[in-house]
Amino acid sequence: MPGSITVAGTGPGDPGALTAAVSAAYDRAERIILRTAIHPWLAITGDPRCEYCDDLYNTLPTFDAVYLAVVERVIAAAQQATGEVVYAVPGHPRFGERTIDLLVSRAAEENIPVRFLPAVSYVDAVATALGIDPMAAGLQLLDALDLQAALEADPFSGGQYSIDPTRPLLIAQVYDRRAAAETKLRLSRCYPDDHPIVILIAAGVPEAEGTIHCALYELDRQPVDYLTSVWIPPVADLAATRSAATLQRISARLRREDGCPWDRKQTHASLRQAVIEEAYEVVDAIDGGDPDELAEELGDLLLQVALHSQIAEEMGEFILEDVYDHINRKLVRRHPHVFGDVVANTPGEVVQTWDAVKQKERVAAGKPEKPRHPLDKLPRSMPALQRARTLLGPRKGDGELDADPGALAAAGATILAAIEQSLAAGVDPEQALEHALRLRYAPKPEDAPEGTDS
Repeated sequence: MPGSITVAGTGPGDPGALTAAVSAAYDRAERIILRTAIHPWLAITGDPRCEYCDDLYNTLPTFDAVYLAVVERVIAAAQQATGEVVYAVPGHPRFGERTIDLLVSRAAEENIPVRFLPAVSYVDAVATALGIDPMAAGLQLLDALDLQAALEADPFSGGQYSIDPTRPLLIAQVYDRRAAAETKLRLSRCYPDDHPIVILIAAGVPEAEGTIHCALYELDRQPVDYLTSVWIPPVADLAATRSAATLQRISARLRREDGCPWDRKQTHASLRQAVIEEAYEVVDAIDGGDPDELAEELGDLLLQVALHSQIAEEMGEFILEDVYDHINRKLVRRHPHVFGDVVANTPGEVVQTWDAVKQKERVAAGKPEKPRHPLDKLPRSMPALQRARTLLGPRKGDGELDADPGALAAAGATILAAIEQSLAAGVDPEQALEHALRLRYAPKPEDAPEGTDS
């Protein structure tokens, strides 16, 4: 029968912080494997039962490879032992120790019993050093290694780690200058560059503990090592301008009884035209090719979403989270070729997949399989010219219209002349075009054209 594994934390580095249970486990262990010898407390150095895994850090290319190798070393030791193998890790074995889940899984495969002995964690040491209550403060915990992984996925890492800048954040394992630089870059998505932070050196280690106060942009200019953590104090509610939640808070504040008289008067109907105008301004920014202007106009459009959601919440209709829920579920549901096992390798195949899912949704909702007229599949408020373009032009994903200047000018003159003739005859051009489209696309359920993707 193989031996057993006891996972024991060595705490932050103060020998006085070791628990009696951990000390007793060291005393009776048949073998002791320490993940690293780089730790302030090495009272058992020189013990013939001890071995370290630092050689793996020097020979393997990635942390993941190191962790797998460490686990295999511990498993092999337990298989060879007849008694207790202590696997010692810095801090608390359940705080930021990446080898643990791997070890538990492998031990289960080999029928090796594993037990855990708690220890003082880096969170305990930081809380003591800063004089804060992590729970009362609503502390967020992150690992610098996770932030590095997210940064490497840029520009497709948005939303991987949701950080609320109005709550304090503690980042562990900012172990070198590169980790500090990458942490800084990642945090700049949520915090202003000059936001004050605290760098904690060797928290919980007597005579080595220290703090450095600096701005976020200075993080990678400070001395850091394997015992470095970074404390990010919260940003004031209205100062957290890079957070989506702040827009929701501001919208609610504007609508409150003591808020803005103009905003309080608004209804879904009164804001109807504003939604259209803001969407048009987004289009103008796209056409103008100015990224800064586009970011600003998209923000104005987001405000409309926030205000309508706040009005709806006051009326008991829905809340902003329902908006998120609807669109997130829809995107996952309509992209089975991304989030499921459906294959769609071309834009055309994607459109077919999308339409098939839409049809299933209509059936599940008890709606008619198809609107009676193709125009009825398009928004009623959409201008008739845009409706015509949608019905007559290429489907989304099948290419875009891109005429040369001469053809563009000729087509424009023709359209303008038609509008002038319509007005001269006392006819509204919008109504005339709508009428013509309805005549052109008489109901043909068997081959009715598809509409928009909403």
